[in-house]
Amino acid sequence: MSRVFSDFSEHSIAVIEHMLASGEIVPAQMPGASLWSPEKKLAAAVLVSALVEIRDHHGDPTHQKTVREDVEWVFSDDGNSPYSFLRLCELFHLDPDYVRGRVRKWLSEPAGRRYRLCSTHRHAA
Repeated sequence: MSRVFSDFSEHSIAVIEHMLASGEIVPAQMPGASLWSPEKKLAAAVLVSALVEIRDHHGDPTHQKTVREDVEWVFSDDGNSPYSFLRLCELFHLDPDYVRGRVRKWLSEPAGRRYRLCSTHRHAA
């Protein structure tokens, strides 16, 4: 494994862990996405989209079906599909049990609690 890929992986883990800790991700924090292949960009989008949907919309009746499907995907033990949860965790060097633990925590929180979604404009410091 090259040094650049190793550093990149450590940074990508930090960004995903930040998101899992309920932080906000802005485009500038994304780890060198221009270095990613289109397939890796798609994989990141699939993983982050499912996690954000669960984190931000569990308990919302208008998102019930999507959240249920995303939760089933996260807790599936399927490792054969190229975009299965387990394969994406492997790709981004994430511990599936850790991510699943974060998802369980989100699901145990009151449904009315919502995390602030990323906005497209910058806020003054």
